[in-house]
Amino acid sequence: MLRSTVQRLAKPNVVVLGTGWAGCYAAHHIDPNLCNIHVISTRNHMVFTPLLPQTTTGTLEFRSVCEPITNIQPALAKLPHRFLRSVIYDVDFDEKQVKCVGVGVVGGSENVPVNKFSVPYDYLIMAFGARPNTFNIPGVEEKAFFLREVNEARGIRKRLVQNIMTANLPTTSIEEAKRLLHTVVVGGGPTGIEFAANLAEFFREDIKNVNTSLLPYCKVTVLEAGEVLGSFDAALRQYGKVRLNHLGVEIQKTAVVGVTDEEVFTKSGEVLPTGLVVWSTGVGSGPITKALKCDKTNRGRISIDDHLRVLRDGKPIPNVFAAGDCAASNEKPLPTLAAVASRQGRYIGKEINNVLKGKPISKPFLYRSLGSMASIGNHSAIVSLGNKFKFDLNGCAALWVWKSAYLTILGSIRSKLYVIVNWAGSQIFGRDITYIGDLAEDRIYSALAGEEVLKEMKGKKTLETLKTVKQESAYASAVEEEGANKGFLSRKLGESTPRALHGQTIEDSQVAHAAAAAKTVEPEKKM
Repeated sequence: MLRSTVQRLAKPNVVVLGTGWAGCYAAHHIDPNLCNIHVISTRNHMVFTPLLPQTTTGTLEFRSVCEPITNIQPALAKLPHRFLRSVIYDVDFDEKQVKCVGVGVVGGSENVPVNKFSVPYDYLIMAFGARPNTFNIPGVEEKAFFLREVNEARGIRKRLVQNIMTANLPTTSIEEAKRLLHTVVVGGGPTGIEFAANLAEFFREDIKNVNTSLLPYCKVTVLEAGEVLGSFDAALRQYGKVRLNHLGVEIQKTAVVGVTDEEVFTKSGEVLPTGLVVWSTGVGSGPITKALKCDKTNRGRISIDDHLRVLRDGKPIPNVFAAGDCAASNEKPLPTLAAVASRQGRYIGKEINNVLKGKPISKPFLYRSLGSMASIGNHSAIVSLGNKFKFDLNGCAALWVWKSAYLTILGSIRSKLYVIVNWAGSQIFGRDITYIGDLAEDRIYSALAGEEVLKEMKGKKTLETLKTVKQESAYASAVEEEGANKGFLSRKLGESTPRALHGQTIEDSQVAHAAAAAKTVEPEKKM
């Protein structure tokens, strides 16, 4: 029997929308003994986004930056708690219902089951993140790669290795190889710079495992309309630029006005041939955020108060919270950072526990920045610690601080071990450039190759046919020429006098013509 609504049980339902930093930290801190926890998202894991750029070049494997939601909140593995993989398309705040669409196994059969259902809530936490901000620039959504999800990082890595392998083919021209091996990174924030630096080091240190002659064609360009690494002090920004220049990364202060499959168009009028465009320019509101019937900020994010409660008509909606990149306060906007989202999620989880225990509302949410960090490749970083009293650090020492901090934040021992082993392995053996395509891609690849072979085979058959026709035509011309020389064929009309019988050789025609002439002469002798 098809269930269109998740049952409301005796304990209150706490529904968490999203498995990002805010959603996972909230789910982790909610006490499962006080309520029924439902987590709804299209992915069943949390992504450790600060380390995501390193997965694109093989420094880390993808599973190293993923933590299953059931590891974060083990209660989700047991009823009545549950994780629901589905698409959220609306929230009815009046009926207290979350409306979802569940999709069956894609690729398992031609008829994929798609069903709508609703999940009732008593407490709701909206933390479904945001989408990259494309500024409505033509071609960005379709042609550029983003770097916020593991699937996007996998796409970048696949395209990167594909470009390298294609550039290595003997049929690829030098100009085409230069285009394929030119990566354009749009956005000079920490994520864009970390990716650009990792890629530049990958080209310098690991391209030799494919073909050392490709190294002169490898290039990384960063396009930033503002200041590169703008969240850091001037001294750290300068160090970052020097380090990027040492790695061969070119920085251009310009904006992008268009993106195609093979080119990036800048505001200054320059056209950059490229084989890969990575877009890292901040976030914008997603479709579900736009559809919600609640107050929005001037940038389209969910409007919240100082207790992270969602506002509608300027008043908080009872028991509805929002956190992470999808939410903001007009009065006190916070940066879209993992540190902000994780602390907001922790705050909401503890707040709900207090309410369920009958305790009074706690103090408003307050965020104090502990500093900023960014790695510049695998051998250097910049770190700015503290709030009132800042402590800046760069170089190898800063890299150790950067690595130690993120190893501490990583949730489980499993993830910590994965990352440590991957870091050590990439230092000792180099980065992994293995290319593993999916089944659909392999089939397309084989089909295209087979089609080209078939064209060649058809071409050979056509040439053989043309050669045969040409030989037959030459033979026929020779017959006509000889027949004309012997007087059997007319040069102008190409007709025999008399006509040679079909299928006869020239000698047969001569014999037949002589016999006919003899019969004509015999009556004259008798007379």
